[in-house]
Amino acid sequence: MSFLGGVFGSARKRFGEKVLAQVLGYDGIESAEFDADAFEVRFRFREAGYGKLTLDTLFKRCAGQPDAERERRVGDLLRDFRTENEPDTWDSVVGRLRPVLRGSERMHVELEGFEGRDLMLWRPALPCLIEMVVVDRPSTIQFVNTLDLERWGVDADQVFRAAHVNMAGLAMNTLAAFEPPTGTKVLEFADDDGESYVGSLPLIEGWLAGVRTRTGTSPIVLMPGHLGMFVVLGATAEQLPVFLELAREKYDEALRPLSPLPYTVDAEGEVVPFRVPEGSPGWQEIRGAEAGMAAHSYRVQTERLRAERYREEAVSELMHVRAPDGTEHTMTPWTDGVPTLLPRAHFVCLVTMTGEVFRVAWEDVVAHVPLTPAPGFDPPRYRVDDHPSAEVMDRLRALAR
Repeated sequence: MSFLGGVFGSARKRFGEKVLAQVLGYDGIESAEFDADAFEVRFRFREAGYGKLTLDTLFKRCAGQPDAERERRVGDLLRDFRTENEPDTWDSVVGRLRPVLRGSERMHVELEGFEGRDLMLWRPALPCLIEMVVVDRPSTIQFVNTLDLERWGVDADQVFRAAHVNMAGLAMNTLAAFEPPTGTKVLEFADDDGESYVGSLPLIEGWLAGVRTRTGTSPIVLMPGHLGMFVVLGATAEQLPVFLELAREKYDEALRPLSPLPYTVDAEGEVVPFRVPEGSPGWQEIRGAEAGMAAHSYRVQTERLRAERYREEAVSELMHVRAPDGTEHTMTPWTDGVPTLLPRAHFVCLVTMTGEVFRVAWEDVVAHVPLTPAPGFDPPRYRVDDHPSAEVMDRLRALAR
């Protein structure tokens, strides 16, 4: 660490620490912590309830202002939050529920350090992405957790269904704006203040299929950050690398990155990752983005499991590798005789009792070995132990590459 970094730190870090100190001094707060990576302060009230202050907008508005301005704004937010966090009922919140997309690692950190950890309400949405639900309040958002469900007397399906119903008006309004494009067209759906939830529209059943029907094209959706999105219409294969570069730039610039990958709609109307055949324009970029995103999600998951002293099986790592030709892929080891939680990877390295190691593509492994996802893991993990029979191992050796 440099002298300046050690003594003074960054302006954002200093700001977050000041906000944390103010929150800890607020009457009614039992505990709080500052997450520098997420740039937010999470806290718990003494009576009941959790909350967080997202600091991005607050930091911008307080830039160049005296500490009194920051103290005033934080105090107002805490008073508003306490009022809004009074015990509520299903009838009082149902109209304010909204679905949101988040990286799969978020399901483990929203209540990090507080009682009720890992009780956030979520369900798988896309590879390395999950769907969560928030209560949209005037000055903040509250992520719904399973304790809320118990208090409201509803189940998870009711909550997700209500959140989607509340987006129906926005979905219909945006569909009306789509027309068949002349050439290639890029539509940006901005949500700088996080108030419209327009970036959640791909979650709404039938929305992207409706875009395809109205435009006569196969739309490509880019969701580099957790707010807003881009919809590309009429893109040619040759143009694809340009849009992938746009997604990567926006992803790298985002305060809260979501995904560098492109998405589209399949024949059944489901939102799926956009893929092209190997060797086609954009294949290398998509492969690299996919590998990087998976490596990040599994790294967070691996660190969490090891921090919790998970001992039932070995937690295999996912390695992000670049080949000499520039192709990126992921690999994971499977050691014979060791009970292991295996991540999904492009390649599996089988390590035998004699020390032999050979690499087989994931598709070839699952074609010969039945692998079932273990419950409760996203991204998925697969429980394995001994290698398959000698006959199957010989088949896999023949497929090694």
